[in-house]
Amino acid sequence: MSFVSSSLVGAAGCARQRGRVRRALAGLLVVLAALAALWLAGPRYAYGPDAPAARAQPPAALTALDGWLAAQEAAHPDLRPGAAKGIVWHGAAGTRTPWAVVYLHGFTATRAETYPLAERVAQALGANLFHTRLTGHGLPAQALASVTPQDWLADAVEAVRIGHAIGERVLVIGTSTGGTLGAWLALRPDAAGVPVARQVWISPNFGPADKRTELLHGPWGAQLAQAITGGTVGAPSEDPRINAAWTRVYPVQALLPMMALVQRVRTGDWAAVRTPVLVLYSPRDRTVDPAQTEAVFARLGSPLKRLERVEDSADPEQHVLAGDVRSPGTTERLAARIVRWAREGA
Repeated sequence: MSFVSSSLVGAAGCARQRGRVRRALAGLLVVLAALAALWLAGPRYAYGPDAPAARAQPPAALTALDGWLAAQEAAHPDLRPGAAKGIVWHGAAGTRTPWAVVYLHGFTATRAETYPLAERVAQALGANLFHTRLTGHGLPAQALASVTPQDWLADAVEAVRIGHAIGERVLVIGTSTGGTLGAWLALRPDAAGVPVARQVWISPNFGPADKRTELLHGPWGAQLAQAITGGTVGAPSEDPRINAAWTRVYPVQALLPMMALVQRVRTGDWAAVRTPVLVLYSPRDRTVDPAQTEAVFARLGSPLKRLERVEDSADPEQHVLAGDVRSPGTTERLAARIVRWAREGA
């Protein structure tokens, strides 16, 4: 009898213990669910409307363009030398040429990024050349903290409209995030209201090589970036030319509009694109993910498109593929390749 009683008591104790464990697990699940809900409900960076910010239109008179651009840039007295947007006329100022070259530089860069690549292309084509300056660039680093994707879309649209004004056919050359903007123009041919004859994307940014940047799309992205970086990204270079051509240290907030633009563009309807596109990239790029470039190209609907590797850049990051600062030895060859693409589509 005592044995049976002991067994019953032990069984009851085990049942109570199991009950406590179940209640504890249920409570833990409730807490975890609440934390997950709090996490998912956290603030996210919003891309905003898929349209350029409102901006004054360039003057219709070609002879007024230089003064109009100079007045715009004069509003930034702390603008870095050589970074201003402007036109390089092939002949007499105000004279339209058969081709116009439009150069869109990359994130944190300036027109010096691949100089003189675009100049060589324009010279060979007998073309006028327009260099834009993306909003917030070429200025003290804090200027990048308040930029929106729509600002950069407006820069791209303005650049193509000026290109169409100064040339009968427009060739867009975009490097890195400038390539992302070129891609947006190809996805949205209605945005500028003028045709683009050819595009060239050099090391286009369809996703950085550092996958931690993908966290910026998610909840609490801005807060995580601030906590991880302390508020700033990058480091100065030992080469003063690089420090002059790029903003080497900048607020981490600047990554948010860049990544929002990247996400919007890489999920676009690529099958609908009809603009001829030449993509030049390095499979060893350490700044952007070359696999993303290949994936976008595979989906690109353009009936005329080329994807070509450049494996001899002197840039240690294998990202900037030409230009005096990073890879002077490849500039002439790539310029000739781009000229052939413009003329022959081959």
